[in-house]
Amino acid sequence: MSRHISRENDMVWPEDALPLETASETRSLPVWIIVGFAVIVGLVLAMIWVPAVADDVIGENIANTIVGSTAKTVTLNDTLFGIVFAIAAGLGTTFTACNCAVFSCLAPLAKEEGQKRIGIGSLLLYMCAGVVAVTAIYGGLGAIMGGQMPSLSTAVVHLPMGDYPLRLLQSTIAFVGLGVVLVIWGANSLRLRPNALSRLAQRHAWLTPLGLGIIIGFFTVGRPFPLFHKLFSYSAGTGNLALSAALVALQGLGNIAVMAVIFVLLTRGTGGRVTQWLQANPWRARMLTAISMFGAGTFLIFYWGVRVPSAFGIGWFPHL
Repeated sequence: MSRHISRENDMVWPEDALPLETASETRSLPVWIIVGFAVIVGLVLAMIWVPAVADDVIGENIANTIVGSTAKTVTLNDTLFGIVFAIAAGLGTTFTACNCAVFSCLAPLAKEEGQKRIGIGSLLLYMCAGVVAVTAIYGGLGAIMGGQMPSLSTAVVHLPMGDYPLRLLQSTIAFVGLGVVLVIWGANSLRLRPNALSRLAQRHAWLTPLGLGIIIGFFTVGRPFPLFHKLFSYSAGTGNLALSAALVALQGLGNIAVMAVIFVLLTRGTGGRVTQWLQANPWRARMLTAISMFGAGTFLIFYWGVRVPSAFGIGWFPHL
């Protein structure tokens, strides 16, 4: 098999692992600076993040406004109000620590060549499909398993390092796993590793937004946000598989609503100038994608994998 020397990072790649872009690239920054900057941003965010502000001041106030009363104490007793609460809980998680990494998807979406081939509306629809697929399944499992779901449990796991709530253990596993996936995506963007899916993604433009939607959908699996916990307790308690799936899927769509609006504003509101700027130089687009993915991935790994456990005496992590 023929080989190719990449001038981007002095690595040897098989020819069939190379992406299909043929446009000239102008590198503005070395790879190590991009990775280092993104990792530092992620670490700093993990240290300075104030959950009380994100969850209570921002998240709950958004939900309270939509519900028309105190969302944390309001009673869920009918389907219609459950739908309203699901939307409120979804929008309320927009800027929480279990959802902020969603905005890292803006860069890969904005530079996606699929905008030309299937349109911006279709990109968002495929992303929504990925979100709904994961969240609906999770909601359905809640109706089937009920209180046996780890996220609804009050049990404490006795680990060698200390005791840790089972529902937070699920959050840690889910978000650290998602952080690793985002870091790998960032590494693929910079071609730090061969990407076996690159050619497939370029042939099928819908795979990228669908994959991003699936990743975002799994944020729900790890979400410990009190308002989501309340919604999930209600939906699972109905024992109605279809209703529970629909309610959890609705809150999943609420998670990406603000990001979708920003995406449309960046692409349509600027007359396509942002997209043209990104697509004019493939390196520029891949650099921004890598920064967003490495930054978000680092934040998830260190916030949920180190800082949150440290609050229970498991390890140590500096924070405000």
